Formats: sequence, C-alpha cells, structure tokens
Amino acid sequence: MNKLFSYTIEANISLLVLALLFVLAFRKLSFFQLNRFLLITLVTFCTIVPLLKFKIGFPSSLGPKAKAKQEILVQQQPFQYDYTIPLEPEEQLSLWERIAFKKILGNAYLLIVVFLLTRLTYRSLKLVFRLKRATSHQHHGIKVVSPFKHFNNCSIFHFIIMDPELLKSREGQLIFAHESQHILKGHAWDKLYIELMYCFFWINPAIYWIRKELHRLHEFQVDHVVGERYGKTDYANFLLNITQQHQQLDYMQSRILKNQNELVERIDRLMQRLSPSAKRYRYLLFVPCIIVLIASFSFINPQKEKAATIVALKNSKKTVILDPGHGGKDAGAISNKGVKEKDLTLQACKMIQNELEKDGFKVVLTHSEDEFMMLKDRTAFTGDALVSIHFDIDPSNAKRPIGLFYPKAVELPKIQDQSREFAFRLIQNLKNQGLSTQKPVESHRHVILRGAKIPALIVSLGNINTFSGTLEPRFITSFATAIKTSLSE
Repeated sequence: MNKLFSYTIEANISLLVLALLFVLAFRKLSFFQLNRFLLITLVTFCTIVPLLKFKIGFPSSLGPKAKAKQEILVQQQPFQYDYTIPLEPEEQLSLWERIAFKKILGNAYLLIVVFLLTRLTYRSLKLVFRLKRATSHQHHGIKVVSPFKHFNNCSIFHFIIMDPELLKSREGQLIFAHESQHILKGHAWDKLYIELMYCFFWINPAIYWIRKELHRLHEFQVDHVVGERYGKTDYANFLLNITQQHQQLDYMQSRILKNQNELVERIDRLMQRLSPSAKRYRYLLFVPCIIVLIASFSFINPQKEKAATIVALKNSKKTVILDPGHGGKDAGAISNKGVKEKDLTLQACKMIQNELEKDGFKVVLTHSEDEFMMLKDRTAFTGDALVSIHFDIDPSNAKRPIGLFYPKAVELPKIQDQSREFAFRLIQNLKNQGLSTQKPVESHRHVILRGAKIPALIVSLGNINTFSGTLEPRFITSFATAIKTSLSE
C-alpha cells in the first residue's frame, strides 16, 4: 500500500508540473496536432515515470562468497524473531501510524478508481450496443445514425449521429464535413484514452483541465481543415448560426459547440494566422523538465553523502560506538527478578568496551551513566559501526538466542547494505564462538537504525528473565570476540 501511495503522489505531481508548463509555453501555439500529441504523451509519461527505477550509487559490498554464506545462514535458521525488544519512548507508534491513515487514504483512492473504471466500461458498452442496434445509412463511406437520447450532431468512432435528412442541406453538409474530420483524425480514441486516465488521476485538477483542453484542440484542428475547404467566412457563419440550436451533450461526444465563449475562441483561432514554424523549437523546453522529473522519481540509491565503511585495511584502528539501550527514566524491560534492562545494557556495554580496547579498538559509549538520552542524539556519533545493546523479554523464562536487527530503507542505501553484511558476519562469528543465534531481521521501525549514518545494528543478548543482576564475563568475552572478528575481516 505504501508503494501505491507513493506512486499516486509522484504521478499526480508530475502531471501538475507538465500541465503547468504546457499552459505557460504551448497553449497559444497553433500547432494543434502537435499539442494534441503532447497532451496525450505527457499524461502517459506521468503514469510511467514513477514506475521507472534506475539504480545508481554504490553496488553491494557483498562478494559472491559472502552472499553464498548468507544464503547458507538463512537456510540453517528459518525461524523468525518471535519475541519482543521493548520499544524506547521515541519509537512508540504515532496516531498516524496507529490509525493507518495512509492505508485508509490509499484504499479510498483505489476504491474510487475502481468505481470510475466500472462506470466508464458500463457507459461505453451501453453506447456500443446502442450503435450496433441502430439503423445506419452509408454516406461517403461513413455510417450515419439518427439522433437518440442526448446524442445529436456528433461523431463516435466510425459513426456520425445526425439527422440523415440534413445531408441534403448546406448546414448538414458542413456538420458531416466537421464530424467526418473527427473520425479521420481519430479524436474519439483520444477521448476514450483521456477518460481512462481520468479514472486514475481523478483527484488531480490537472486532468480535468487536460480533458477540456484536448476537446478544444480537436475543435481547432477540425475547424482549420473545414474552414480551408469551405471558406473561413462561410464556416464562421455556420458556427454562429448553430448557436441558436440547443444541444444537450454527453461525455463521449465529439462536440461541434459547447458554449458561447468557446465559439468566440474558435472563430478567433480560425481567422488567425498559424504560428511560425520556428516556434516549434519551444517544445524542447519539455526535455529538461522531463529529465528533472525522472531524476526526482526514478533514480534510487543516490549517493547523498560519503558513506562510512566497515571494511578497512587490516591493523587499522576501528572506532566502535556502543549504545546501552534505554536509561534514566526509561527502564526498558524489567525481569521477574526486578532486574532493569537499562542496568544490564549499561553493564554489558562497559564490559564489551574493556574487551575491545584490549585489542586496540577505540570504543565510544553513547552514554556511560544511567541517564536518558534521545535516540536521534545517539545516531550523531561517527565511527566504523554502531551497536545498540538490548535484551528482549519472554514471560516463559526460556533462554533465547541472540537476535540482530539491521536498518531497512534508510536515507543512505549503502548503509543498509553494509549493515546487512555486518549482521551476517557477526551472526557467523557468534556461532563460531558457540553462542546461539538466529537470522538477522530488517527493521524500519527502530529510530536508532533509521537515523544511522554509519553501519548500525540492534543486538538483543537474550531473554532478560534468564539473567541475574550480573552478566557472565565468559559470555561477554565471546560476544566481544565476535564483534572484533566481524570488524576485522
């Protein structure tokens, strides 16, 4: 549903931008056929551009061997993380997320699209059946059908709906000439297509304007052809005379006249000179606009800033950011024995710090005392890796394997790739140390992962109900060794 929501937003923004450009730069030009083609093309482009995805930036840092190792780990550990790491205050769901407004709006939009498509299909089929049943007369190779309901003096695909008796009069010949040009130029297909696009862009005011503008261009194009053939003055008089006739129009009609303002504009365009050919170069303005839209909506993994790397030369000094989960007013999980998660995470991070520093690693704790610290501030540290330590809670008091979370859909896509690689390497090294683990899990919910500027993991060391107030040094030593090995490989 998020993808549908994003697609809808991007497509509608593109349509608004291109429609505005058309109004400002091309609407007054008399290249009617070119403008008609342009309107159809820009609507089509707006439906396609959000679907285009061109991946740029950094390739995955995983080699074939590393990827194969990940696949083996996935096969060996098919179960998912099925217990809870207590959320920190900033990670509580907002009202928007709890009520899922985005999902509701997406479903409502889709429901209206389905309704409009159903209505269009019903009306179109109903009209087709009516035309097939109607008695038609051949005139210059075109079928002429007598008026019915609201359809009169109009064309629908290869049918012209008008009184056959009028063909004997001058007025009838002009009506036939006008509508036959609509048929020859395939204007009905334009209208059917734009009605279909209207069903998808119904919320966008630009589609209503484009639908009206396309009809306007159809009439200008036909008026120019018929005016050249029968004389512009005579044809203008015909348009003036026909204003005396009341015509009730429907959505599929190829209309001769809609209102008085349109009549004035059509006659004015009929009498004007055509735009000079040199002005066709103005259409090149669409090129940079289209490039900007493609760059905005179709490129993924842009290199927004230089990403940090966890793979460096051997023997180089690494900086590890250790984040003790919770703290201060946020106690985190509390075990059945009254042990607070914030106390265990702080103790674990200090013990891990001692082990890492023995081998020359530089270790920075996001907070070294029992204090509350905002998650966004914990992601401001720079280094080679960020490891946030937590404990989960399971009322059954059963021992649980070490669980890992790595970021999903972060601002810097390379961070996601590097974090994933770090997670799978760490899992393998934890297994080598004899510790129980399970497959790493992607997470977009945890703030400390979403905001990470360096490769980051959240690590759950197990069920807090299975720990006393003091952690076993051997357990921490094994965990720290796995961290060192994973950062040095």
